[in-house]
Amino acid sequence: MRELGEKVEIGVLKDKPFDGVAFEKAVKDMLLAAGFDINSSHLSKTHKRVRQLWEERLLSGYNKKVGDILGTGFTDERDDLVIVKGISISGTCPHHLVPFRGVAHVGYQPGGRLHGFGRIARLVDALANRLTYQEWLTRDIAEALVTHGHALGAACWIETEQMCLLLGENRRGDERVNSSAFVGSLAEADLKQEFLSMVNG
Repeated sequence: MRELGEKVEIGVLKDKPFDGVAFEKAVKDMLLAAGFDINSSHLSKTHKRVRQLWEERLLSGYNKKVGDILGTGFTDERDDLVIVKGISISGTCPHHLVPFRGVAHVGYQPGGRLHGFGRIARLVDALANRLTYQEWLTRDIAEALVTHGHALGAACWIETEQMCLLLGENRRGDERVNSSAFVGSLAEADLKQEFLSMVNG
């Protein structure tokens, strides 16, 4: 298990910049391989739309630095638990390249600094908009608040619909996946219970 604060890659590592021209060609090739006429009125611009979606949304988190998103916050010596519930979340699973969507509940115990609620939501977006697993994402969000946000501890609970699961054979279509991570002071029993009570309450 890695140590808290240890520098690790967030999401599946990229080793090259996004190549829009090659990406559009790959989308065309995929449609051709599936037997479609890419010059039809329905598909003639699909390669451009898909490239734009992936570059500007689904993989946009690779262009953002976690520390910059959170900023420095502002000085405050109170250490009461702060929770932002119901942050809409979407990401892309590396195994099938299909999306997952749901909500994230994020909490932290300040360690001398408070952060704007909008910045916490943007942090969730930036970490989710990469190729990543829900399990990784959950812990990455919590650890980012400690490592970059100077929190004493943090927690994250994510509930999603995973399309790779919902589209699987013999599925009923109502499965939900829950994951949680508790780091620093939020791993202690009392604060963990306080977080869970507030999220469920």
